[in-house]
Amino acid sequence: MGTKEVAQKYFNAMVAGKFDELTKLKTPDCVYWLSGDGSWAFGGYQSLENQAKLWGTVAERFPGGMEMTLRSITADEERAALYVHIVGIRKDGRIYKNNVILLLTFKDGLITGLYEYLDTIMVNELFCGPMDDKKVIVNNSRNAI
Repeated sequence: MGTKEVAQKYFNAMVAGKFDELTKLKTPDCVYWLSGDGSWAFGGYQSLENQAKLWGTVAERFPGGMEMTLRSITADEERAALYVHIVGIRKDGRIYKNNVILLLTFKDGLITGLYEYLDTIMVNELFCGPMDDKKVIVNNSRNAI
């Protein structure tokens, strides 16, 4: 299976929440890095413990989950870049809408690195900042966002 196919399979498993399948696509020493090193709590290289904390924060603040749309994949033999649009409604009604580039690196058909480039100011505010006291009323249709 080529890098583009593995990247597509990784994205599909991520959207479906199939974490066991994600693990099978990565090397045991796969690194995970988020842009904003030093500028927010989750910027930089992530330990497994910090990854669990990040995903716990997402689950707590965005109980409806995140809607992820794959816009494109560009790949060669050693890398794949996924352009992903993400939308989520925080439990206080604030909307997270972000375009993300996820760069995957490969060796022997497995993912060795995940490098996520995103709007760190918005992510820090909505993932790590205070929740609004008053619930914001939003249109429940994500297609309207």
